[in-house]
Amino acid sequence: MAEAVTTNAEANVWERVGGFEGGTITALAAAYHSGGCRLLAGTMSGVFISDDDGDSWQISNKQLTSPYLQALAVSPDYERDTNVFAGAVQGGVYKSFDGGESWNQLSFWGAIPNVVAVALSPTYSTDRIALLGTEADGVFRTTNGGRSWNPSNDGLAGLSVQSIFVSPEFRTDQMIMAGVVNGGVCRSTDGGRTWEQMGSEEFSTSTVQALVMAPNFKAQRTVVVGTEEHGLWISRDGGKNWDKIDAVGDTSINALSMSPNFENDQTIVAGTGGDGIWVSNDGGDSWASQPIDPKYGAVLSMCLLSEDDDLLLWVGTFRTGLLCSYDLGKNWTEKNTGITSQNWVSFSISPDFADDKTMFAGGSGGGMYVSVDGGSNWKPSSEDLVDLDISGMALSPDFGADGLLVAATQAGLYRSVDRGQSWSECVDGFDLDDVRAVAFSSSYSSDSTVFAGGALGLTYRSSDGGWSWNRLSHDFDGETVVAVATGPDFANDKTVFVGTIGITAAAVHVSYDGGESFERFVEHETTTPWVSLGVPGSYSEDDRAWLFSTSSQVFRPTERFQDVWTGTYPADSETAVLSIAITPTFTEDATVYAGTSKGVFRSGNGGSGWSELNQGLKNLAVLKVVASPEYAADHTVFAMALGGEIWRFVDEPETRRGEVLEPTDIV
Repeated sequence: MAEAVTTNAEANVWERVGGFEGGTITALAAAYHSGGCRLLAGTMSGVFISDDDGDSWQISNKQLTSPYLQALAVSPDYERDTNVFAGAVQGGVYKSFDGGESWNQLSFWGAIPNVVAVALSPTYSTDRIALLGTEADGVFRTTNGGRSWNPSNDGLAGLSVQSIFVSPEFRTDQMIMAGVVNGGVCRSTDGGRTWEQMGSEEFSTSTVQALVMAPNFKAQRTVVVGTEEHGLWISRDGGKNWDKIDAVGDTSINALSMSPNFENDQTIVAGTGGDGIWVSNDGGDSWASQPIDPKYGAVLSMCLLSEDDDLLLWVGTFRTGLLCSYDLGKNWTEKNTGITSQNWVSFSISPDFADDKTMFAGGSGGGMYVSVDGGSNWKPSSEDLVDLDISGMALSPDFGADGLLVAATQAGLYRSVDRGQSWSECVDGFDLDDVRAVAFSSSYSSDSTVFAGGALGLTYRSSDGGWSWNRLSHDFDGETVVAVATGPDFANDKTVFVGTIGITAAAVHVSYDGGESFERFVEHETTTPWVSLGVPGSYSEDDRAWLFSTSSQVFRPTERFQDVWTGTYPADSETAVLSIAITPTFTEDATVYAGTSKGVFRSGNGGSGWSELNQGLKNLAVLKVVASPEYAADHTVFAMALGGEIWRFVDEPETRRGEVLEPTDIV
């Protein structure tokens, strides 16, 4: 467990503070070597590895451009080649040559497929054969270790392939089986070149999500299949004939595993979508249900290992992380230390952080979370927002006194007046479900103004702290509102900034009359769905300089012509700039931070030039970066990285060597 925040952190080095441990585990694999066993877990925030039997985990996403892992496969010759394959949605397949420490994206002719299953030949060290199951492009096959891939779909019953398994006797039988959506099981007996559909009518139209073959397949031709809607099926003749396992019924089966010692112990385990696991100790003749506490959710992945003649069962769950059992599910132990696989996209810290150490975070389908120890430990803030998507949030500038915060969700706008312990939906004058952005005015203490917006350009203003709302007359061209901010002295400057995303462009609209009217001030052609706004304390009628980011650039007005905008790349044109943060001391030091897909970057000249700021940062996919409210005194920056990891950095540029700010202007 990460330590709580201290006041004597090392300067200029990122420190992992903590996060909400656990999350969705989509794939599991074990890599045996002379020194022991390395465990690998695939998640929706990348790969985590453990070298201490799962007692602690470290993220391992170096060069992993898509974090949405669906499958892992370890080389049968791992002791020698340390090869690992990882299949991803929106990323194709990656190969590691160092046991998962770093990754290389493999190439495809044409569009990159969404890979959901990976299997290697047991003779991979000599034949270099691997196969991929994809979401919509069928099966891909390589005979050179992944240097090139070719589609191999002749005879396949469908192009959505959820599972794939290579026969343990592949050298002699050339058999592979693939589970197909609404297509049952297809079998190849020529190494994956051609396929034939297997089984009866009910079986052949099932969606097969899991497949496993007996390790001693030559002697015992057992194959077990898990389906989405028709439970478990078993074949004892290599797939020619199939029988449904009636004891299991029509339970959804997501994962299957056979004991490495199957020849002797005849153990098979099936993971379900909500009923725990099913266990057979007689090769599939009989099955016993072993429930898992419903709080752990569905079993998505599974790995059954042999340790000193004992079986150790690992299961990966939906949202709640990893569990292990030494007695096939009668007793479970959570093993989530270091794993943060939360789909968080929103992150805010209290204006009184120096005193209350309070942070809030939220994201897709998980509700709102709160930390009161500076990010080390987290818990759900309330049951009121469970299962909601938190698109944005804002804390009152007077949060220390009023405990007020507002959350933008896909089910409306919610308001809390007790520091997030309970929530109520904003309904008086507010009639938008899909809310994306919310912001308090900088002069909230005197005007009680709040803005919120979302889909279809619908935007609202409240003048009583969020109790009642009025829709703004401007429709922002019907584009989705994703960011809102006000000028630093809203009571006088009356400035409101609204960031929107359309089909082909991101734009920022500006109002100088408190939101009564807007003009489409600046836009950038892009298809990326985010805009981040940065309004410095120096903003005024005489100095209307502010910043926004979208795609891979940070934009600012030129020094000579404030109606001409310049874009700079903090990193390169392939690096997504996901958020920017203006420091409270911007008027004196012109400092801006950018959270990107390749870490954090810093500008000391108002966004004109940038330097990398990633010393010690092991998770470079940074979604949000926030400057401490006490930045003038503590020089501290916080980052929320992919998966919900919270990092802290004490920025003292004068003690760093060789800092270079490279101007990279693109008009």
